[in-house]
Amino acid sequence: YIEAVPCFEYTVSLQLNVLQLDIASLLEPVLDIGCGQHAHLVEYLRCMGIEAYGIDRYPSGKGYILQTDWSDFNYGTQKWGSIISHLGFSNHFMHHHLRNDGDFRNYAYRYMQILGSLVKGGSFLYAPGLPFIEQYLEPQHYNVVSIPVKGQQYQSVIVTRLK
Repeated sequence: YIEAVPCFEYTVSLQLNVLQLDIASLLEPVLDIGCGQHAHLVEYLRCMGIEAYGIDRYPSGKGYILQTDWSDFNYGTQKWGSIISHLGFSNHFMHHHLRNDGDFRNYAYRYMQILGSLVKGGSFLYAPGLPFIEQYLEPQHYNVVSIPVKGQQYQSVIVTRLK
């Protein structure tokens, strides 16, 4: 029997800082992958008048937060203006990338699905960075910007779809 791993609910200010989010530059709609049961960042964005949704494996009771796993979610095609994931998707992807028995292919497939679900000019904003896959993104299709996170050994990343 494996117990559920408790996840921590991060403050809005921490998430904004780590992801280097500029609210004014977010394209709508926004999707937060692994938003947490209380969806603090999604709630904040919605209070700011931004059309925002979240996905998480824990139920929230809110219609704009879908209870699902990111490996099962249908991201669609050219649907999202901005997708964010704070210490969620990329942490798990890194974990599977480093394990001998990791499911890194599934994460790579989902990563590309996420990028494919962005509208032209849309961005995937996440931390920590994933240089082992970012290096293979075609520069004519994606612009990748890594931003150091003050006081941390990792970077936040913004991948913008160009085509």
